[in-house]
Amino acid sequence: MKRGILKAFFPLLFALIVCLGLTACNSNSKSTTSENPNSMEQEVGEGTKNQIDRHSEIIDRSKDEGKFIIYYLDLPSIGNSDDKSGDSSLLISPDGKVMLIDAGLSECAPRIINFLEELGIDKIDYFVASHPHIDHIGGFFSIADKFEIGKIYRNEVEYTTNTYKKFAKELEGMNIPVEYLKEGDEITFGDEIQVKIYNPPVEIVYPEGYPNNSTQFINDSSILMKFTYGESTVLFAGDIYMSKERDLIKAYGDELQADVVKANHHGADTSNSNRWIKNLHAKIVVAMNDKIDGMSVYNNFVKAGTTYYNTALNGYVKVVIDNQKNYTVVNQYDNWNNEASENATN
Repeated sequence: MKRGILKAFFPLLFALIVCLGLTACNSNSKSTTSENPNSMEQEVGEGTKNQIDRHSEIIDRSKDEGKFIIYYLDLPSIGNSDDKSGDSSLLISPDGKVMLIDAGLSECAPRIINFLEELGIDKIDYFVASHPHIDHIGGFFSIADKFEIGKIYRNEVEYTTNTYKKFAKELEGMNIPVEYLKEGDEITFGDEIQVKIYNPPVEIVYPEGYPNNSTQFINDSSILMKFTYGESTVLFAGDIYMSKERDLIKAYGDELQADVVKANHHGADTSNSNRWIKNLHAKIVVAMNDKIDGMSVYNNFVKAGTTYYNTALNGYVKVVIDNQKNYTVVNQYDNWNNEASENATN
C-alpha cells in the first residue's frame, strides 16, 4: 500500500521539484539582469580607459621647457548634481608663468589642487574667472586657500547667486589685484605671449527682468581670450552661445581664427555653430565635460578637419605648442573620437 502511494505521488513530487528549480533559476536571472546595466556601464566607461594611461607623461614637463603648455583638466562627475563639473584649464607660458582659467564646481577643487601639486606648482600667477557660473568659480575658494595667487581677471557682470556673492566678497578681502577684462583689452602672459580680449562688450547691458532667465546672458558675458605666441594661436571663449558667436564673427571675422580651441559651453550644441567652427579653422579642439551631450558638434568639427578631444572620453589633455605652429597633444586615454597617435603637427 505504501509503495502504491509513493508511486502515485512521485510524479507530483518530481514536478514540484522541477518547478521550484525553474523559479530559482528565473529569480537568479532577474537579479543578474538588474545588475548588468550598471556593471556594463562601468565596463564601458572603464574599458575605454584600461589599455593606456598616459597620466605620467602628461605630468612630465622635462621635454616642454621653453614652450607654451595647456592642460585641459578632467574634472570628476558629481553624482546627484544638476550642474556640470565645469571647466578648468591650466596654462604655463614659455618663461614659466602660470594661469588657471576657471575652477569647476567646488567638489572638483581637490582634483585640481592635486593636479597642480603633481606638476610642482606652488603659485598661480593669474586666475581667470571667465564668467560667474558655479561650474566655473565654485572651486576657486579651496584653490585660493591652497595657492598664492598673483592677480585675478574677471568680467564686470554682477550676479545674485550665493556662490558669486561669496566670490566677490572673497576678492575684496584677499588683497590681490583684480582687473576687469572687456572687449578691446590687451594683456601679456609672460614675456612672449600676447592676449587680446574680444568679449564681453565694454558696456554691460542687463536684460529686462534680470536675474530671471539669465543663463544665456551670463554665458554670453564670458571672457573671450586669444593667445598669440609667435605664429601659434589659442582661443578660450567660455560658454558663449550661438547668437554671441554670430555677433563676434560679424564684428571680427578671420581675426578669431585659432589653431587650438576650447569648445564653447563644454562642447554643447547650444554653441559651436557650424559657422563658428568653419570660421575658426582650428587644428585642435578640446571639449571639457563629464558626459557627451550629442554628436552634432563633434561631427561638424571633424568635417572641418579639426582633431577633436573630450575630457569625458580622453581624460586630461595636454597640448604643447612652440611659436611656429607645431603642436604635440598627449591625451590621457585613447577613445573612439581620436586617433591613437598623440602627435598633431600642422
